[in-house]
Amino acid sequence: MYLKNLTLLGFKSFPDKTTLSFQPGVTAIVGPNGCGKSNVADAIRWVLGEQSARALRGSEMADVIFNGTDTRKPLGMAEVSLTLGGVDASQLRAAGLEVDYHELTVTRRVYRDGGSEYFLNRVPCRLRDIQQLFAGTGMGRVSYSIMAQGNITQVLSSRPEDRRMVFEEAAGITRFKAQKKEALRKLEATEQNLLRVSDLIREVKRQIGSLQRQAGKARRYKALQAELQHLETQLARHHYDVLQSELREREAALATVTEAIAAAETAVSAAEAEVARRREELTALVHELGRLQQLATELKAEVERQESQIAFNQERIRELTRRDEQAFTEIAQIEERRRVAEEELLAVRQRLAEAEAAVQQHQQTHQARVEALRQLESALRQGQEELRQAQSAALAQAQELARVRNALNQLELQQQGYAARLEKLAAEKVQLEAERERLLARLQEFESRVASDKQDAETRRRLVAERQQRLRELQQEVAQATSALDQLLQSQAATRSRLRVLEQLEESREGYDPGALAALRQSEAVLGSLADRIRVPAPYVVAIEQALGHHLQLVLTEQPEAAQAILEQLAQTRAGRASVAALAIQPAEDRQLTFPGDLAPGDADSGSSGNPAASAPPAGMIRALDVVEADPEVQRLVRALLGRTFIVPDLATATAQLCNGHGGCDFVTLRGELLSRHGIYTGGYLNGQGNGQGPASILGRKNQIAELRAELGRLEEAVAEAGRRRGALLSEQTALQAGLQQVQSELRQQEVAIASREGELRALQQARQTLLQKLETVAYEIESFERQIEEAKQRRTELAATLTALEQRDQELQQQVRTLQANLEDLRHQRDQAQAALSDARVALASEEQRAAAARQQLTALQQRLRELDQQAARCRQEIADSVARKTQAEQEIETAHAALGRLRTDRDRLNEQLAARHQQRAEQEAAIQQAEEALRQQRHRLTELQEQRNRLELERAQRQLQIENLCQRIQEKYQIRLQDVRSECITITYADEGPARVQVLTPEEMARAGLATDWDAVARQVEALQKRLDEMGVVNLVAIEEYEEAEQRHQFLSQQYEDLVRAKAQLLEVIQRINTETRQMFLETFEQIRRNFAELFVEVFGGGSADLRLVDENDVLESGIEILARPPGKKLQTISLLSGGEQTMTAVALLFAIYQVKPSPFCVLDELDAPLDEANIGRFLRILQRFLGHSQFIIITHNKRTISMADVLYGVTMEERGVSKIVSVRFRRDEGTHTATQSPEAQTGPEPANAAAPNDPALASTEPPAG
Repeated sequence: MYLKNLTLLGFKSFPDKTTLSFQPGVTAIVGPNGCGKSNVADAIRWVLGEQSARALRGSEMADVIFNGTDTRKPLGMAEVSLTLGGVDASQLRAAGLEVDYHELTVTRRVYRDGGSEYFLNRVPCRLRDIQQLFAGTGMGRVSYSIMAQGNITQVLSSRPEDRRMVFEEAAGITRFKAQKKEALRKLEATEQNLLRVSDLIREVKRQIGSLQRQAGKARRYKALQAELQHLETQLARHHYDVLQSELREREAALATVTEAIAAAETAVSAAEAEVARRREELTALVHELGRLQQLATELKAEVERQESQIAFNQERIRELTRRDEQAFTEIAQIEERRRVAEEELLAVRQRLAEAEAAVQQHQQTHQARVEALRQLESALRQGQEELRQAQSAALAQAQELARVRNALNQLELQQQGYAARLEKLAAEKVQLEAERERLLARLQEFESRVASDKQDAETRRRLVAERQQRLRELQQEVAQATSALDQLLQSQAATRSRLRVLEQLEESREGYDPGALAALRQSEAVLGSLADRIRVPAPYVVAIEQALGHHLQLVLTEQPEAAQAILEQLAQTRAGRASVAALAIQPAEDRQLTFPGDLAPGDADSGSSGNPAASAPPAGMIRALDVVEADPEVQRLVRALLGRTFIVPDLATATAQLCNGHGGCDFVTLRGELLSRHGIYTGGYLNGQGNGQGPASILGRKNQIAELRAELGRLEEAVAEAGRRRGALLSEQTALQAGLQQVQSELRQQEVAIASREGELRALQQARQTLLQKLETVAYEIESFERQIEEAKQRRTELAATLTALEQRDQELQQQVRTLQANLEDLRHQRDQAQAALSDARVALASEEQRAAAARQQLTALQQRLRELDQQAARCRQEIADSVARKTQAEQEIETAHAALGRLRTDRDRLNEQLAARHQQRAEQEAAIQQAEEALRQQRHRLTELQEQRNRLELERAQRQLQIENLCQRIQEKYQIRLQDVRSECITITYADEGPARVQVLTPEEMARAGLATDWDAVARQVEALQKRLDEMGVVNLVAIEEYEEAEQRHQFLSQQYEDLVRAKAQLLEVIQRINTETRQMFLETFEQIRRNFAELFVEVFGGGSADLRLVDENDVLESGIEILARPPGKKLQTISLLSGGEQTMTAVALLFAIYQVKPSPFCVLDELDAPLDEANIGRFLRILQRFLGHSQFIIITHNKRTISMADVLYGVTMEERGVSKIVSVRFRRDEGTHTATQSPEAQTGPEPANAAAPNDPALASTEPPAG
């Protein structure tokens, strides 16, 4: 690769487009001072990526743009293009350019606004691409290919740390160090990201911990709620089924009782008619006829029975004889079948023995083939294992071989280039201090923001706690309101149920006699009953009901004709008896009732004009009329019935009043005890119908209905109020939950923001600490580089020897694998044959085993058949023995019956003789009439009991119906489920020593197989326990499940990010370690070569003396400074700064060409490097320069004639126009021992190559540079 041409446009003093063409060899650029010669070197340096305006002799980058003259305007852009010929495509690929170029043009532009552009072969690119392209070639950013007089002092006088950059460029590690710097930057960014992600993960973990508990609680709550709903609906379904069953039982019983009542009413009517008939026919239906006929019938029946017994026994004897004959025949058949079965048994045993022998033989064959297959399988596994080991060894060998080759390739790459060193520590320190100040300012800002956010978060936490407390209170209030509402609904349902039952009983007129019921239903002239037209307060119901008695059931009508018609209709339909009151018949006023202070009992006539009944009764007595409220149309009837009736505290008071002159009054106590005016006491226990409390109490039932209607209205208002109260609480609870969730969400977001800011704050603190540790890190890396470079050098030698051995071993292993594969294939073939033989043996063995099993089954069946035949024969013999005994018994019974017939005939004759004496049957007939009347009373009592039973069943039926409705309504309101749609399930509940009960749903078949039944009491207890657990859980955040899943997903994402960052960090550390190792080895090798070359060239340049290069810190190879020690001839060893200018230049020349011996650059620009040299040193300089003409292309800017004489091409720089440089070229060629110089004014046309011109030809010395 060589420099082909250089084009300048607007660069410094070259406003016009100027092209300089170069050829291999030496090109000299001459001209007077100030004409712009050095601008050519600056242009080359700039186009190769120089970023320092000071290195280009300016203060800013815009200074390289042509700034104008008195006659020219300033330009707005500067452009330089550098073309390289003979480009190696591999170098382009190493720089990332996958193209096959043989020429490469690098272009750089800069504008006055500061913008820059870079091009490779006119394709836009980055500065980094150009720097990477030329890194390690000697033309990089820190280049030794351009050496000016000022650079000599810089190289020799700079600090040892700065001096090493030239060596790094020569070692080719600048590109690697740039990669390392980029890797360190990425590593720092990765560590910062790790800190941030770690903070976020901790925060998310904290959230997950809280949300996990809440989500777990929510899941448990939902699970318990679902289990509670399942069990409660199943329990309700069970109660529903039980109630339905009970309802059906009550309805069936009610139908039965209704039929029994109808039958009992019919029986009562029949009994009444029978009693009347017996009384009328008592004389005609006396003793003798009935008695005689009864006795005659009995004698006849007994005679027939004895005759029938004789016939039966005779038939029985014949049947037993027939059965004996059948039994003997069956025994003979059984014996024959047993003989046949024994013969078949012998044959089956023979077949079984043969089958078992065959099975044993086949088992031996099978075992032998199994053993053979096992041996083959073992051999096959062993062969597979050997093949696997051989393949594994071959694979490992191949991997090792590839690894060694890769390692050698890497070591080769290490010899090709070096990475750039880090920025100067001083500049880095300034940057770090500025960064530290900036970080301090950001730290203070973040600390203030974090404190403010924490204060806001604490305020929100208090608000969340307050709302959670209120939410718990609301839940308790809702529970209390729900409980109160349930209680009210239950009370309402119970009240409505009882009211409905009582209304049904009132509608059906429960407690009325059948006759009264029939009368009330049959005639349109009926105005109702007396009980319908009166009202009595509850305390006096019992007294008034007992005082009126059956008069309560008085059927009311208007006219006497209607009353008579009603009675006639009852008689015709035989519906019973009833009392009917015709309201048109007005009873006379009763004026005989007096008290002390009124008329005496004997003065009734004189007091007839007054109303003694209106006078006040004695203390402790209450007129019955005073407590009865009657309709106007029945008031006279009520006065007639109760006008002489008084209510007294007890029977003692009643007795005293009766004995004290009130003999015409009836008395009744509050308990229903009666004392009639005739002195008859009535009392005792009152059942449900008569105590005024039961549903059958006619007056008490009306009072109860009124009370229940009032109570039901009050309960409806209370239910509505409780529902409104519960709805308001639920609305408040919903709103509070929504607000609480919003505040909690805001709090979580703020906590995440706080955590993020705290993470950034910690990151800033860590960054500040990192800045302080950075210098220490750099020192550590240098030490690591030196150590790894030395190790890599030793490793290369070892790897080369290892590679040869590995290749030979790889061939041996491949041959071994092929041999083992062939053996393994043969074993597989043998195994397949053995498997086929084993399969045949298994089939034969299975066939024989099946035949033996069939024989065993037949043997077992025959043995069982023989046992059954023996049992049948024994049973037949026993039947014969039993038949003999029964025939003997039958013959004895025949003889006994013949004897009884004789006695019966004698009794019949004696009965005929006694007919005349049986006239006393009349008295017995009268006793029978009394018995019939008693039976009538029993039938009436039975009818009353059946009516009470019907009333109780109707009440129970109504209660069950209401319970079913309430149960369905409760489930519908609570779970929005129709109880009728719930499928009944079989449930088992098991309790462990620890932990909750286990609920299991089984099918009816599984329950039956397990012998289990559902314990509904346990289910009810479990429902109560679940409800209690739900209540004890308190406030449950049901959205925590979704929040937990979101947090878990975020945690997984962050964890994955963290793992990716950890892997990236490990990869970066590995890259840095690898770069350190490679660059250390490359630097040490290059340094040692330059050191040796420098010592030799120094002696050659100075004609003696000695020089050396030394690392300041040998333990830190990658960052250690380099000291230059020089001892010119005749002087002591001293530092380079104490040398003269010429000595320093020659030392620099020796160092430059020492580097060129190791890593020559494609071209070298020497800008007036020879200016401080005398003639002697110029000669040495030119001799050394001539040694390197075959390795590099030299462009020399000089004034020295001897140096100019070395040039193949000469460019002259003139300034014909002030401030504008112009190029004039001169080419040299030899013509038969003489040289001819041709001058061309066109700078765009480069010189032709010189024809065999001798660099040291004296003719060149006469060539003067062109005038300025």
